[in-house]
Amino acid sequence: MVFSKKNYNIKKYLIWTFVFFSVANCFQKNENHYQFWKGYDHLQRSIKSTSKNEIYFAALAGSLSEENESQLQKTADGYPFLSLYGTLDQQQNWNLHWNEPEPPKYDYLAKVIYTPKLWEEKEIYSVERKIIHKLNGYQPRDFFTWLHDFALAIDDHNAYQALKSTSQNLQFLCDVMQCHITENAEWHTLEFTINDDTKAQFPGFYKRTGSRLEKTKLNLEIWDKFNPTHKLKITNQGKTIQFHFPINPPKEYFLSPKEIHFLGDIEIRSFGITAKIQNLEYKLKTTFDKQTDTLDGHFVRIGKKEINGNFFYVIPQGFVNFFIPGNMDEYFNDFFTLLIQGTQGRGGSQIHVTFRKTGKGQINTITTYNEIKRKRFSLFGGDDSQKASNDFDFFASWEEAMLKDLK
Repeated sequence: MVFSKKNYNIKKYLIWTFVFFSVANCFQKNENHYQFWKGYDHLQRSIKSTSKNEIYFAALAGSLSEENESQLQKTADGYPFLSLYGTLDQQQNWNLHWNEPEPPKYDYLAKVIYTPKLWEEKEIYSVERKIIHKLNGYQPRDFFTWLHDFALAIDDHNAYQALKSTSQNLQFLCDVMQCHITENAEWHTLEFTINDDTKAQFPGFYKRTGSRLEKTKLNLEIWDKFNPTHKLKITNQGKTIQFHFPINPPKEYFLSPKEIHFLGDIEIRSFGITAKIQNLEYKLKTTFDKQTDTLDGHFVRIGKKEINGNFFYVIPQGFVNFFIPGNMDEYFNDFFTLLIQGTQGRGGSQIHVTFRKTGKGQINTITTYNEIKRKRFSLFGGDDSQKASNDFDFFASWEEAMLKDLK
């Protein structure tokens, strides 16, 4: 079946919701931030223009299946890898090159190595990724300042209405989606609903992201371990994604978090199968020194997990096992073992980020490690409508609106 060798994409779904929120509150004028995000937007567009190969872009993001290994280069040890290096010329144009020897100087580096391993006679990859870029003017601490200011604006009706009337970012989101804010005793809730306006303007985003939201039920709680009242929540109801901010947030709300926890309950219903995950917890440690911001994140634990139902509503689960790589329950359990504990003595999925100021600017490094199955499966399907490129036009337009707010 066409979707039999993809992945669950739970990590990407959680990350997408956090990125959605993080960009949505970039509303303060700031020339340094503007230059950083303008450079980021230019870099992403330049990378996309270098190739039409979707497998390259997926592999660079850490996603590969056995059937696509032949499209990648091989290391001296015979392991699949992909690399992309780039330099900026004096006109600020990117010169980007795939799979060439590492140059002595570069402004952008991305490399991923997929090392095949055996785990209890099961074929997996250990995946190591490294990204270095030198975009200057923004650090993770700036995000938390934005989060603080945005939460206080949401708590003040007049401040929010003033922001909505001036923010190109919010105006864009409310133009392509239905948006409104509600309130109860505990939360202000900001809602965005993917609707016919979205479909008319960004049909690819509507079809891919809209369908995924419809199949998913999410409840994600976020808090600072050392300041438990510094919290927020992200949920969805069908194609509506909801951001919940506390009533009367603390004065220092998320200004200097030390250890942020994410606790998620996720339910995915697709093709007659229901997957339920409860109490999936992620920990992100933050350190903000004078010149360097550091983030370290990894999954901590999972509570209850189950998968059941009839594939396509008519085929019993036992028959599903002929169409996916291995037994469904076993595949589901293996996925979370790889995600949380890992099997190669290095732990599960993890990320390390440093944004370091230098005398000449800034060096930003992102390294990740995770383990994935070589034969993969997705509850969202694997036809052309599920390609990540369908979202590009929406996010590119969104970034343009964000930049107008920062300028």
